[in-house]
Amino acid sequence: MFSSYSQAVDALYRRINFESLAAGKPGGYSSGDFKLDRMRNLLEALDSPHEKIPAVHVAGTKGKGTTCTLVASILQEAGYRIGLFTSPHMYRIEERFQVNGQSPTPLRFTQMVNQLMPFLDKLDGPESQLNATFFEIINAIAWLYFLEEEVDIVVLETGLGGRLDSTIFCQPLVTAITSISLDHTKILGETIGEIAREKAGILKTGIPLVSGVLDPQAQQTIHEIAIQRDCPVVQLGRDFDYQTKNNWTQNNPVQQVQFDTKPADPEKELSFTLKQPGSPIAQNASLAVSIIQQLPKQKFNVSSQNIQRAICDVVLPLRFEILEHDPVTVVDSAHNQASIEAVIETAHQIFPGKFLTVILSVSHDKDYLAICRKLQGVDLVIVTNYLGNQRALSIGELKRAVLAACDANVMTANSPAEAWILAQQETVTQGVILATGSLFLAAEVRELVLQKPGSSSLT
Repeated sequence: MFSSYSQAVDALYRRINFESLAAGKPGGYSSGDFKLDRMRNLLEALDSPHEKIPAVHVAGTKGKGTTCTLVASILQEAGYRIGLFTSPHMYRIEERFQVNGQSPTPLRFTQMVNQLMPFLDKLDGPESQLNATFFEIINAIAWLYFLEEEVDIVVLETGLGGRLDSTIFCQPLVTAITSISLDHTKILGETIGEIAREKAGILKTGIPLVSGVLDPQAQQTIHEIAIQRDCPVVQLGRDFDYQTKNNWTQNNPVQQVQFDTKPADPEKELSFTLKQPGSPIAQNASLAVSIIQQLPKQKFNVSSQNIQRAICDVVLPLRFEILEHDPVTVVDSAHNQASIEAVIETAHQIFPGKFLTVILSVSHDKDYLAICRKLQGVDLVIVTNYLGNQRALSIGELKRAVLAACDANVMTANSPAEAWILAQQETVTQGVILATGSLFLAAEVRELVLQKPGSSSLT
């Protein structure tokens, strides 16, 4: 048993952690490592806490964490006790599971790890067998925490994919798939259709699906699986849609969103304000609203006012998060070509004509050449390495990719701290600094800018 928080954390980090390993690399992992039996056995040993609480289950390439956070905020505003499970974390493991916005204390977290250890000792197999992983254990602890805290519903983000994700055992009232784009291709598939099929693995027989997937091939794949499983589909662009009105300024990047249903239903249509700019967050907010509207009204009574107040109050870390205004400093967790394209487009929309410096680091299992091609219109790229995870692409290789892919000037820095100092020196007056390419980099730069003390390393 562990007598301190640090001991408990260290023990979890010694477990296999796919978030810190790369697919297809020496010492990495393959799709064969994803087995559901480990999680099934662990949950059964804990008396199946996942079967005692209903859930909203959300998958997708991008936007699932944002969507989950917004759904949880709306339900909390409506007076319900909400468990929220997301990943990865920025600074501390226990950020991944919250009840009404509060994570367990370090002492409580340590107690729950100790509570779980006897079950892990019984279930762990021989050395040749992959034992319960870091993510599986955190998921199990979260279920114990949610049960002890007597939550009304859990909002659950998948880790990777869906079909073989350890969150699959939840009992959803609604499922959702936010988007599909090329990411984790060595595990989920080389095509949009293959990735969509993996994500659609979360669909449960008869349970409604809210889909924000717009790619035709991915949409067709998901709809076919929904038909096979008798899942009603509520589709963005067909059954509901949104429009944005952007009145933002550099110091006030808010946007108005109008949510509409098709056919028109005045009782379901509403407008709301988002404190953060960009089409991706507006789309995810519209998905969150649609998810809320699919929940059984006899169990969850949510008003338009609840939705409007909750969404207006939410500020999402690392989603085009503006940290400073002199110089303007933005962090965003975009980490594939589609999301990088969106964040660069948003930067140009909000700060037209401004000198744009991008601090960039990318994981070596990403399509970094495709990411670099999306840096169009960037004036300066400072290539660096994030430090809290071993997956970062080398500075030299990323610099070559940037030089080959876009016309920006390129500089290098050995760490996010050096990159941040260099960016301030090189960015012209009234310019913009954007740290992106990886959640790990964005979180580390965020910590530097805000000088957040006492944080632990990212996984």
